[in-house]
Amino acid sequence: MLEILQNIKLRPKNCVWELTARCNLHCRHCASGLGAGRTRGEELTQEERLRVCRELKDLGCEHVTLSGGEALLDKGWAALAERSHALGMYVSLITNGMAVTDRTAAEIRSAGISLVGLSLDGLETTHNYIRRHPRSFAAVCAAFARLTSQGILVNIVTHVNQMNLHELPAMEDFVASLPANLWRIQLGSPLGSLAEHPELQLFPEDVPSIADFIVEAKRRNRVNVSVGDSVGYFSRHESELRATPERGPFDFWCGCSAGCLTVGIEANGNVKGCLSLQSERFVEGNLRTESLKTIWERPGGFAYTRHFKPADLHGACSGCEMGEICRGGCTFMSLGATGSPHNNPYCISGVERRAASRLGKES
Repeated sequence: MLEILQNIKLRPKNCVWELTARCNLHCRHCASGLGAGRTRGEELTQEERLRVCRELKDLGCEHVTLSGGEALLDKGWAALAERSHALGMYVSLITNGMAVTDRTAAEIRSAGISLVGLSLDGLETTHNYIRRHPRSFAAVCAAFARLTSQGILVNIVTHVNQMNLHELPAMEDFVASLPANLWRIQLGSPLGSLAEHPELQLFPEDVPSIADFIVEAKRRNRVNVSVGDSVGYFSRHESELRATPERGPFDFWCGCSAGCLTVGIEANGNVKGCLSLQSERFVEGNLRTESLKTIWERPGGFAYTRHFKPADLHGACSGCEMGEICRGGCTFMSLGATGSPHNNPYCISGVERRAASRLGKES
């Protein structure tokens, strides 16, 4: 199986692009820890970004997600979306909703953006606390109405944490009532601002019950539920968690795609396999000094995924029989929990094995 996966053509099929690090919120769970005036330094010019659009297309990119910070604070977001769309790439946008006016919603549609992800992290009190803004929840609701009135598909994106964990059933009711195109559920990783808020951080033991909820919600089919790469792996939940018509026979985790099929571009031009990896050690190059092609095709690049060996597994992942395929699950979760790839204590099957082992020792 690993040989099959390794023979898949390496290409940045999916790009998540941080247009600006600037944000109009300073959320307690933000993995980047940016916001409140903090930036990554000088950001790419529009001319540089339009060049990168062409490079992405030439390398086989199919889907570009415009992100931030808050992408809508960037003055060039619409022109960049139009250029990406004109080149034949599917363009989506993720936003906190605060800057979505009637005019902005119309601009999003005319720019060729097909899908918008709106971040929603709990019911009103919880969401506003996490987002540090008393009108954030209302802004999400208003943005949803404005975007859907323009015929734009809207996904709701939720980071599960200790504060919203018990609200998931009520959130299912709310998301179904909107109704959203899809509800994307993923886990918060203790990086950036979340590392400073232990009251929000999940315990590995929380994850099996989250997976139970997701599977049950999928069966209810009141809303189209999708899981992030942070949830899994190879437990009794796996097939139902991952199964979608698009995945075909691959209704199981096939390993982190960072640097294999995905690429992240930071506002200052830094290139990473995944934009969520908030550490300089994952920077593969900068688009001000090198082309994307040079960075993507550099021998030895993106080593944590492209050159993975089962011997790289350690800690919670050490000795796992599925490790050759899994490769330690989501690198973002592993990095936040343990500081390194291939050591992910949030793996469901690992949590359940450890619990069974403890019970065996006690009996």
